[in-house]
Amino acid sequence: MRFALPLLFSLFFATSSMAGENMMLVLDASGSMWGQINGKTKVEIARETVAEVLGDWKSENALGLVAYGHRRKGDCNDIETLIEPGPLDRNAFLATVNGLNAKGMTPLSAAVRHAAETLRSSERKATVILVSDGEETCNLDPCAVGAELEKSGVDFTAHVVGFDVSDPKHQAQLRCLAENTGGRYFNARNADELGAAIEGAVSVSTEPPPAPASATVAAQGALTITNEVQVAWTGPEDRGDYVTFAPVGSEDGAYLDYETVGLKTKGNGKGSVTLRAPAEAGPVELRYVSPIRKPSVLARVVLEVGDAEASIEAPETVPTGSKVKITARGPVGKNHWVGFAPKGSPITAYLEYARPTGAVSEIELMPPSEPGEYELRYVLNERERIIATRAIKVVASAASVSGPATAMAGDTVRIKASGPEGSGHWIGFAPAGSDAGSYRDYVRPQGATTEATLMAPTEAGDYELRYVLNEREKVVASQPVTITPAVAKLDAPASLSPRQEVTVRFQGPRHNSHWIGFVKRDTLDYLNYADVPLEGDTVALRAPDDAGDYDIVFVVDNTAITRQAVSVR
Repeated sequence: MRFALPLLFSLFFATSSMAGENMMLVLDASGSMWGQINGKTKVEIARETVAEVLGDWKSENALGLVAYGHRRKGDCNDIETLIEPGPLDRNAFLATVNGLNAKGMTPLSAAVRHAAETLRSSERKATVILVSDGEETCNLDPCAVGAELEKSGVDFTAHVVGFDVSDPKHQAQLRCLAENTGGRYFNARNADELGAAIEGAVSVSTEPPPAPASATVAAQGALTITNEVQVAWTGPEDRGDYVTFAPVGSEDGAYLDYETVGLKTKGNGKGSVTLRAPAEAGPVELRYVSPIRKPSVLARVVLEVGDAEASIEAPETVPTGSKVKITARGPVGKNHWVGFAPKGSPITAYLEYARPTGAVSEIELMPPSEPGEYELRYVLNERERIIATRAIKVVASAASVSGPATAMAGDTVRIKASGPEGSGHWIGFAPAGSDAGSYRDYVRPQGATTEATLMAPTEAGDYELRYVLNEREKVVASQPVTITPAVAKLDAPASLSPRQEVTVRFQGPRHNSHWIGFVKRDTLDYLNYADVPLEGDTVALRAPDDAGDYDIVFVVDNTAITRQAVSVR
């Protein structure tokens, strides 16, 4: 299936078949416009679509421009009329559109009201065309707004183009907005289909009703759930026409998988498309739909969709943090998945999952980090149908971690741990009582047993050594550690000659990210330095080139924890 995208853009054309009436384009300039569709930003798609529509605009129709979300972030009132309705100056209009800076919210319903109020002031009949992916971000209901405006006496009709709308709730709202004002609903998933749908909507708004037409559809071969099938079609091939599967008896605007016709055949009146069969077995309608006509369904054939078998083989129990091997058998498709979900949860719920690779798939999955009762599911088309399940119990893993009870800030400490292996697990320091995603220094498990060194936190306080699963999901073992303030001593001659080699004896926290070196007096502007070694108690340094007063410093985390004054003469 296709996931719903953030709202792409909304276009409202106030149009009429009568010359001299006002028209309005309302353009979404919200922050989501910088998202990409097939490698192209939605800002580019919007500009190109507007340019295409304006290229065929009839000069007798006046046009204005409203934008929203183009000035302020987080403001549902950011709606502005940029060009009053009037004769179209294409260059000036496109320059204004191209100059919009997408940044704000998507007050879709409020923008409809704004356009309606503008139309009300003209007291002339108009038509609105809305292109949207269906996501209102300012807490209004597009369906309710459509009903409200229809009752208010504003004489206009709203046609709606749903751009890549897969969320049934969003699609229903947009369809309702259109139907409540006597309008029609169109589908579009990419730039080509978007242009075709908008042209179809403009045609409905400005052209006389087309002459009656007929169409045919025929599936080439038997249907099996989620399998692809070639569909031959004939029809008027109007811009925006499509072939689709739909539930038997559903409204004419309903659809499952669909493909637009005419994008490649270019007016031949016949061709073929590839559709994916529904995920549910049983009867289904194959339809040819022309949204600009009434009735819109020009051909329909009832077909039977055959079922497929599926199964999941896995152990009855699995410990947290350890991958489990699964054998899955069932339909193949890029949008199917096999994975964990909470027992009895909705079909949309999922945890760790993988895509099946064939009719028989060997899969490894990381179980949830929280022990409990779960399901392994074989799900078709992301969330259309669960075709197979397997109950599985996740039990707690045996895990441990140990280290010193106290350590100096910034010092190197040795730790031991045992527990599950996994590239997303870690063993390390975290503040006492912090959430499972907090950490300081850490290492990955090196097998069932891990022995490693870590740098103690550089700030004194109460901490924990932790064994954490899947980056931040769950702490399965911990030990409290008290970190004491870092203390260091330096022992070096008080006076040196320029460039003199000197051995500096030290005490303090050991880690190779710390350093000892010469700096300008009372600063950290270093000259010569050496890393603090893990073994031994001396470092070799060379005195600065120039005579003057300097310090030798012991630095931990960009802080000098001790200094010794040195004169270079």
